[in-house]
Amino acid sequence: MYAKLINPKTHGKAAYTNTGSCAQTLNYLQHEAVGEGQEAVFFDGDSDELSAAQLLHSIDTNVKGLRATEAKFYSLVLSPSEQELAHIGSDAGKLRDYTREVMRQYAQNFTLPGGRQLGGQDLVWGAVLHQDRTHRGTDPEVVAGTAKAGTKRAGLQAHVHIIVSARDRQQQITLNPGGRRQRFDLMRWQAVAGRQFERQFGYGAQANEKLRPRATQLRDPARDAGRLAKIAERVAGINLLVPREQRLTPERVQDIAVARGFDKTFYRMLSRVEERARDGRPIDNALQLLSTGREQAPAPQRQAVTALHAVQHLVRSTQADQPERTEHVAEKPGRRSAELDIEM
Repeated sequence: MYAKLINPKTHGKAAYTNTGSCAQTLNYLQHEAVGEGQEAVFFDGDSDELSAAQLLHSIDTNVKGLRATEAKFYSLVLSPSEQELAHIGSDAGKLRDYTREVMRQYAQNFTLPGGRQLGGQDLVWGAVLHQDRTHRGTDPEVVAGTAKAGTKRAGLQAHVHIIVSARDRQQQITLNPGGRRQRFDLMRWQAVAGRQFERQFGYGAQANEKLRPRATQLRDPARDAGRLAKIAERVAGINLLVPREQRLTPERVQDIAVARGFDKTFYRMLSRVEERARDGRPIDNALQLLSTGREQAPAPQRQAVTALHAVQHLVRSTQADQPERTEHVAEKPGRRSAELDIEM
């Protein structure tokens, strides 16, 4: 199960603004549903049949206290795996029930002053079920030439689109799932959504899902395939700047990115490796740096660095009263590379 908060500025062909009416987003969701041969019937916490007009009114009128430039609503997506969908027979009723539980947890995930806790009844939201997905140009199948962009993906592809107001039902509290982690822990909510499916339907992900190729283990294959392609390009650029023995294997770096969930630390360390390559500095421990976010030199190197520091200290102490004529041992002008680049 993959639960996602949509970024309206980067959501491909469905890019939208959430600082005004939700009409554009609803029109898109209706169009996609009709394109799949379905009627665009929405649902919420109380009703299985909610019209787009009703949902539009609910969201657009629940904005008291928000400034013109503030978000008025947020878009969420719940994407079960094919194995999960097969487990419940891709049943629309079960997916609606599951969505209601996830939205109850969404409300409870907000941390409010005074220990107050929200419930599902405090939210204003609506959702629609889509049965199909289409291939994007960055999908592994498209890249491999086994599928074309714009064609339907094979297998069970049901997923749920949710629109939720940025204010509680009483229009007293602003609810931003993309804000500070102390207020809403997005990763915790995503993890809880996955466990909820397992509990609600007696599904054991580890027991039922066989290990699949790396590219299909991604959280969002379409988006993350694009990330992997860009990472491979950056690795290729690094390899052009370093000796053969220091070149990186793109697949290994991609595996590290997937394992770390494409987090900020991975990209920060990748930038550090790129900087070293441009400066002509060794990147022997690049994989460890990317994997852990920390640099730990092998024992012999640590001993050598310790000895180097001792020599530097001795040189400084014996030449304290003399004009400095030489650079520090093994350092570039203006830098203390051995001390800066290795965490002791």
